[in-house]
Amino acid sequence: MEAKKQHYQYNDYSTYGNTARKLQVLPGYEESEESAPIRRPQREKRNRPRRSPGIDLFSVFFLTLAISVTVYTCISYLKVQSEITEQNKEIASLEHSLVKLQNQNKDALAKINTSLDLNYIYEIATKELGMVYPDKNQVITYKSNLSDYVRQYKEIPEVTDSTILDKILN
Repeated sequence: MEAKKQHYQYNDYSTYGNTARKLQVLPGYEESEESAPIRRPQREKRNRPRRSPGIDLFSVFFLTLAISVTVYTCISYLKVQSEITEQNKEIASLEHSLVKLQNQNKDALAKINTSLDLNYIYEIATKELGMVYPDKNQVITYKSNLSDYVRQYKEIPEVTDSTILDKILN
């Protein structure tokens, strides 16, 4: 069903200075099909097969080369990324084992320090091994610039039991 077309009539051109026109529909007016514009059938276009532009051999070779390079680059990137991930896992594992060994060393040192009984060592040294504390004249003090170790260039001479007074009297 076609929708009814309505015809509008223009009235009252100058209503109160308004420049807009009022449209009114005339009752009973329908536009007939005869007054409609005549449409002529258009000629049918012939569907001729169009010749698609072909891809020459150079273009095929270039595209194949570009795709190959892209795939190779992606695979290489993924391989490097995988190696980095494995190295990070290995580093984390080594750091974990390092911390574990450091904790074991601290525990062992604390155990050694608490197990030392200096009174027991003194008793063994003096009674069983016959060690004695040195006399005042047997101790030689010196000043060292290095605090870690002392380098000895020659043997330390033995101290005789004689004192300076004994040497003077002799």
